[in-house]
Amino acid sequence: MAQPYTRATSLWMLCVALAGAASFALAPLDAVAVEPLSVQSTQPLRDPWVPPESRKPSTAPPTEGPALRAQVERKLKQAFDAADVSHTGSLTRQQADAAGLGFVARHFDEIDRQKTGAVRFDDVKRYLVARGAQLD
Repeated sequence: MAQPYTRATSLWMLCVALAGAASFALAPLDAVAVEPLSVQSTQPLRDPWVPPESRKPSTAPPTEGPALRAQVERKLKQAFDAADVSHTGSLTRQQADAAGLGFVARHFDEIDRQKTGAVRFDDVKRYLVARGAQLD
């Protein structure tokens, strides 16, 4: 006569299953047979957060020289202006930190040579140039 499953039998079966899963997980990778996945797609993968105009690779040559330096300075100025929420033309350490301008926040005391508690973009630019940046 077959014995009915009891709670102890169920726990024993669970332990055996977990032990088998653990031994499989600890097996060397070369001992595990894995079939490569074959993915066929008729549409290219697209990230919904990437604007359509950015999805195609640029055909323009990469920016170099003075044009590249001007582009870098323009982006720095845009980030600085976005962080200047009070529209005073200067940033405090807290504004720089809150806007994600960690470099400015970390080097704030060195950039703020006059110890006014605020730095202008020209101060940041002067500091970067003194550290070797090639800006116009």
